[in-house]
Amino acid sequence: MQRDPIAAVRLDILSPQHFADWRDRRLETVSNASVRREWNILPSAMNIAVREWEWISKNPLPKVTKPPPTKARERLITQDEIDQVLYAAGDNYDNLISRAGLAFLFAIETGMRAGEIAGLRKVDIDLSQRVAHLPETKNGTYKKHPSVH
Repeated sequence: MQRDPIAAVRLDILSPQHFADWRDRRLETVSNASVRREWNILPSAMNIAVREWEWISKNPLPKVTKPPPTKARERLITQDEIDQVLYAAGDNYDNLISRAGLAFLFAIETGMRAGEIAGLRKVDIDLSQRVAHLPETKNGTYKKHPSVH
């Protein structure tokens, strides 16, 4: 945002139109999802400027329309694509690329996110039951996933 013209606008004159113009400029170069992610920090920043710092009297953002969310992806990876990735990764497991290929396969088989996989500890895995216990997940719920051979 520092490179955008909105950065030069004084807070006391910042209006919904400034944010709408920023949104429209961003949408010319990035997707709705990207603008929505960037947008996520703005309400908090503006509310702090109003309530805690008293730099402005009211938050102009509620009057500005966020870009609509993008459609959820429905495409699934094909077995041929999986095979290509695993072939490219190789099977020398002393090599980080090969181990990344295994992590890729593990993620596909379990539905786990990268951070969940990276956060696994030995104590979280029961090989006899082929289960991984995830005490913390991205959405804050408890999950069990079957492990991969």
